[in-house]
Amino acid sequence: MIFRFPQGAVPGGYFVITFRHNTGHIHNELRIAYSFASDILPIIMPSAMKKHLSIINSAIFAAAMGYLEAVVVVYLRTILTRRPDWQSIEISREAATIIMLSTFAIASGKNAVQRIGAFLLCFGIWDIVYYLGLKIWLDWPDGLMTLDTLFYIPCTWASPVYIPVLFSGLMILLGILLMVEYRIAHIRRSALWGLYGWLGGCVGGLALAPLIHQPMTVAAMGLAFWCGLITAGMGLTMAMGEGLHKVLPLILLSAFIGALSGVLAHLARSMFYINAASPAASIGMAVLLCLLVATIRHARRGANCKSVTPKA
Repeated sequence: MIFRFPQGAVPGGYFVITFRHNTGHIHNELRIAYSFASDILPIIMPSAMKKHLSIINSAIFAAAMGYLEAVVVVYLRTILTRRPDWQSIEISREAATIIMLSTFAIASGKNAVQRIGAFLLCFGIWDIVYYLGLKIWLDWPDGLMTLDTLFYIPCTWASPVYIPVLFSGLMILLGILLMVEYRIAHIRRSALWGLYGWLGGCVGGLALAPLIHQPMTVAAMGLAFWCGLITAGMGLTMAMGEGLHKVLPLILLSAFIGALSGVLAHLARSMFYINAASPAASIGMAVLLCLLVATIRHARRGANCKSVTPKA
């Protein structure tokens, strides 16, 4: 057996293995493509490495942008108090920030899942670093319970600082999971249920606004996020409960997801309704609904198993 490399062979080329038979003049040449440096490694490593590098790159960009935002706000707080149109300027700044985060996410992701993940990761880091920058230069906020105005689009969002920081942390975690494409089926089902709930809550809020004596945008946003987070918990319960066949683990999982989604729904609604209802009502409703969908799913699975069981 003779190994004969082509002249000028480089990684990504080929080599020739020649089988020479002593009994004849038959030459069988088997050309085998080899590309360890340019083909095999990009299949084995870069897929994961590029995702990690994208996460690091997004985190650095978001941190720098959050610090820049804090410095801008330091200047604005000394200038805008002397201008009657300060709120319009603030709204334009907020819109520009969302546009920048969105366009960076679109550019950094390879598909829709990674782009959404990049946006959530950048938004979470940007928001936390923004508060750190304000603390450095203005020694504000005084603590996590300090009340802050978060946004003016499409209405005023206001809450203690710990609420946006908590949601930012969750957005960072979810963004990383999406960028590495981990448990995408679970996240997709939860997000789809959450979207339906958000849209339903938005419509319901618009209809209920006159009854609860709130502006239409405030009523719509508050109820939309409340319904969206609870239904997202229901969708996650459905997705994660598929692998559980015993009743007790399914009940515990449903109760945990329901309690978590209920807490988040209450906190989200409190950003729009200052005097929001007791958190116990949101938690109880979410736990009940998650247990309900888990029970229905379990009952249907049992019925399907019985229908395919062959008769003796």
